[in-house]
Amino acid sequence: MVEIASGPLLARFAPGWGGRLTHLVHAELGDILVPTHETEFDPWTWPKAGAYPLFPYHNRVAGAAFSHLGRDYTVVPHPALAGDAMHGPAHRRGWRIEEQASDRVTLRLDYRTDDEWPFSFTAWQTFTLDDQGLSIKLKLLNRADHPAPAVIGWHPYIQASLDNKAYTDATAAYVLDRLNMPISSVPVHHDYATIPASSGYTLHFCNWKRAELLRDEAKLVISADPIFGHIAVHRTERYLCLEPVSAAAGVLRLPESERQASGFAVLGQGEHLSGRIRMSITSIKHGEPS
Repeated sequence: MVEIASGPLLARFAPGWGGRLTHLVHAELGDILVPTHETEFDPWTWPKAGAYPLFPYHNRVAGAAFSHLGRDYTVVPHPALAGDAMHGPAHRRGWRIEEQASDRVTLRLDYRTDDEWPFSFTAWQTFTLDDQGLSIKLKLLNRADHPAPAVIGWHPYIQASLDNKAYTDATAAYVLDRLNMPISSVPVHHDYATIPASSGYTLHFCNWKRAELLRDEAKLVISADPIFGHIAVHRTERYLCLEPVSAAAGVLRLPESERQASGFAVLGQGEHLSGRIRMSITSIKHGEPS
């Protein structure tokens, strides 16, 4: 376990558990993320807690197969998803600490191609705490000797009940199928701001700048660099996932000619994709900011 702190905030990490942030705690407001209580890590049944990285794709790869630059590829499916792959291999692999200070840590994964992903890459997560929140920098470097698909993102489980109001300023949303996957690469206009206060759904938005949660005596705001042009939202009775991602869900099942418009990137050898995500945390106790 690795620990960093700044002002009222403390964060703990388990690098060997897929580069996972296991705890984010505020001295006055308590757990910001659902705390990770597991004592063992199952890479296929990961904890619904903390936060983990999404490299080099997110959400489902239908049939665990895709085409890229005219060639067909298959990857290992998730054993519980009827033949689909899910969320990439990076959050199920052991990361290592590259750099650490009292308020900052950088985790690194050197991934060599195998049957879970056919392109070698290096990924970094840099977490920096300050008195007002957490900043996360994600970077993906293509180490394959040919162009590789690239998507980056972050998957936090924010502790929240259905009574806590949540919003996003996204101006577009995707129409979804029964597996909560976009049925088209073209989003539709989104003219409401409230994130529904119901359980068990997933929504996919784009053209957003911020998402906000009002939780008892705290306001949490997620924002990100423009590279994270999409955000996935998943909610249950005990948590809210606000997941900034660089491409639409299911982008690998789109025709290759349509992928770039959905945020998909192709990196040449030695090229990288990177961006920053910010989680701002403000106390509104007694109506006064901290």
